[in-house]
Amino acid sequence: MRLLFEIGMEELPARFLKQALKDLKANLENKLKDGRINFKEIKTYGTPRRLVLDVHELAEKQEDLNLLNMGPAKSVAYDINGEISRAGLGFAKSQGIDAADLEIVSTPKGEYIAARKFMQGKEVKELLPEILKSLVLELSFQKSMVWSDKKLRFARPVQWFLAMCDDQVVNFEIEGIVSGNRSRGHRFFGKEFEVNSIDEYFAKIRENNVIIDIEERKNMIVNLIKENCTNSGEQVLIEPELLDEVTNLVEYPCPIVGSFNSDFLEVPQEVLIISMEVHQRYFPILDSNGKLLPKFVVVRNGVETSEQVRKGNEKVLSARLADARFFYQEDLRAPLADNVEKLKTVVFQKDLGTIYSKIERSSKVAEYLIDALGCNDRKDSVLRTVYLAKADLVSNMIGEKEFTKLQGFMGADYALKNGEGERVSLGIKEHYYPRFQGDQMPTEIEGIIAGLADRLDTLVGCFGVGVIPSGSKDPFALRRAALGIVNVIINSRLDLSLKALVEKSLDTLEECGVLKRDRATVLAEVLEFFKQRENNIFTDMKYSKDIVAAVLDSNSDNVIEALEKVKTLEEFVKDEAFETLLPIIKRVGNISKDHEKGIINPDLFKVPVEEELYNFSLELNGKVIDALNNKDYRKYLNEIVLGKDIINRYFNEVMVMDKDEAIKENRLSQLKFLADLFVKMADLNQIEER
Repeated sequence: MRLLFEIGMEELPARFLKQALKDLKANLENKLKDGRINFKEIKTYGTPRRLVLDVHELAEKQEDLNLLNMGPAKSVAYDINGEISRAGLGFAKSQGIDAADLEIVSTPKGEYIAARKFMQGKEVKELLPEILKSLVLELSFQKSMVWSDKKLRFARPVQWFLAMCDDQVVNFEIEGIVSGNRSRGHRFFGKEFEVNSIDEYFAKIRENNVIIDIEERKNMIVNLIKENCTNSGEQVLIEPELLDEVTNLVEYPCPIVGSFNSDFLEVPQEVLIISMEVHQRYFPILDSNGKLLPKFVVVRNGVETSEQVRKGNEKVLSARLADARFFYQEDLRAPLADNVEKLKTVVFQKDLGTIYSKIERSSKVAEYLIDALGCNDRKDSVLRTVYLAKADLVSNMIGEKEFTKLQGFMGADYALKNGEGERVSLGIKEHYYPRFQGDQMPTEIEGIIAGLADRLDTLVGCFGVGVIPSGSKDPFALRRAALGIVNVIINSRLDLSLKALVEKSLDTLEECGVLKRDRATVLAEVLEFFKQRENNIFTDMKYSKDIVAAVLDSNSDNVIEALEKVKTLEEFVKDEAFETLLPIIKRVGNISKDHEKGIINPDLFKVPVEEELYNFSLELNGKVIDALNNKDYRKYLNEIVLGKDIINRYFNEVMVMDKDEAIKENRLSQLKFLADLFVKMADLNQIEER
């Protein structure tokens, strides 16, 4: 059988469509599986006015249920006279059967009572009405509504249900909305229609100018834009997120080219592009060099172009661009630095004070970073960048909430026009990088240090006053801040101690009197938070989870050193010699793990191999310390591998757990000394055998 279910409604917000289809599909899959109903696949389709499920090769009948539920042992269920006990009666009652129907089942552990349940599968068509009805009632959205006198909560008012199993209607009703075989086409270029089969639905929905396949609609938009909306030397800027949104705003796409007054191009093109993309859902048109042209593409929900639609959109965009130009010109009337004083009235967080206070703390962290990274020659430009980095937040362009996506960019533009210099301008823009996963990274030290100082103050400050992420709640984006810090350190190969950075940030919080929690606790929590982010980043880089854990559990303080250790180990574990040594390392670690390090007394050695291992361990200790001091991690591993044969002989010839307590303790101390050498670079005990 084949099942088709369409929920028809008023226009659904574009951001709800894909998630609603995903939730509907997952819920239906679970219901069919729980109901023992087989199917091949479920396809989903959707437009702003409909959510569609298409189930292929649906079973006609449920699978029969034949279960044998085990109960207590026979000796517990029956007394010595063979009479059923309270335990036996209780089990029978819990299974809904008479005690006489209990079975005795022999198992390897003895005889037990059991209850057999057999349920013959029902016809699936009998079950579908309740299944489909529950799909509607259980579907949830970020925001739902009720309408008219109905109690049904949905994102938008439901208008109709089309529900068909092959050529038959699946009958159900929800608050007066009755399922049937009728659907509706495009709101303006289609009509209501009736179908007698599922195949007929797919034919008629297209005839009524609705493209229900989301991917087909998306490709249609791209192809129509390429074919009809550009001249030679032009390109349409199609951002993937905007394309997804526009795809989910229309049922049949029709791109139309509009234009605007070229006088608006005096405003930075990023501002104009934001106006078009974010506010109007238009696609900007650029020349071959990426320069904005006074043209755009609007995707109409219709089957043909319209001069009236084009003019209407041009009029709306002109008003938007006029606002942008006004804000921009007003902002340029005063130096960007004048805005910094205004930040004293903008609260960052109630316990951490204003953004101005945040700048002051960030400046102190920046001074530490300047010294730590040895870039005192750029100190003035770095500190000026930190001072001005947030100044555009109170500009007309950003403060009016119209162009919040341009924070940083507008500050950079204003700074350059105010004569602040290219380094400061670039630093203001780059201190926000990376803004999201895969975003570009800061390239110059001004943006690098300003970004690190800002994020560090946010992260440590929030932990310091008890604002800590939990589950999906992370109002100050602390996970993103920590990821940004680690990614910038990696990208710029900064030799920094995370512990020292957090300590410095804690110093600034204490000096300002805003640290609300125990300093040592905050330090430990933030460092663990960083460690989790390092783990995520390293595993995303396709390094083995066990190797990443082995390194970070040993020391995660210096991100660059940790990454180099991971890279070296990733290659070294492939070495055959290391592969044979790994079980020995684990054996040494397991035997000595609960032993407290003690003094090794050579006078207690009983066999020559003990002294050989002792001398090797002393020599190895010096070599591995030297290797680690020089950050030569390959040499460290090579030196450890050289002990493979002697450690093997030791275990073959020595009984560690000797009856003489002094000898046993001495041998355990010797192995503990060796085990400690195995975890100086990474906890090699955690590495899995390949």
